[in-house]
Amino acid sequence: MHKTVPAVLVAFCMLPVLVYAKGDGVGLWMEGTVSNVNAEGEDIHLTLNGRFWFEQYRGNSRSSVEVDGRRGLPVTVTQGAPFFAMTTNWRGGAIRDAGALLAVLRVAAQQKRLVRFELVDVQVSFGRDSTFSVVRASVVRATDHDLH
Repeated sequence: MHKTVPAVLVAFCMLPVLVYAKGDGVGLWMEGTVSNVNAEGEDIHLTLNGRFWFEQYRGNSRSSVEVDGRRGLPVTVTQGAPFFAMTTNWRGGAIRDAGALLAVLRVAAQQKRLVRFELVDVQVSFGRDSTFSVVRASVVRATDHDLH
């Protein structure tokens, strides 16, 4: 019993450190309907009608900046490795093989379904004429409405 008390005290003392150790980082996301889905090798070109946003994490705080893409954002993406197809509520998913992202996007475009993407290795372009485009990004997760 006497050895347990110091271990518990040490654990309680470390608790604030564990809570604040979430770290810093940036998340890049897109969400909306897609159209004009075309493949060129591993590159998938599309138009996103929705939004693109940056999330910045600092410890326990989060801030975000959103780019309005309701008029259509030109996007070029590749399927990440690994790639996860996610349920519509993002509470479940499955690893998918090469080519799955293109199939998901084509179905989403045909049926005008909302798709959410998590991006890595992103290159964006801010044009002189107030334009914005995703020049290149790798999609690691995307909504697949056929996944249940």
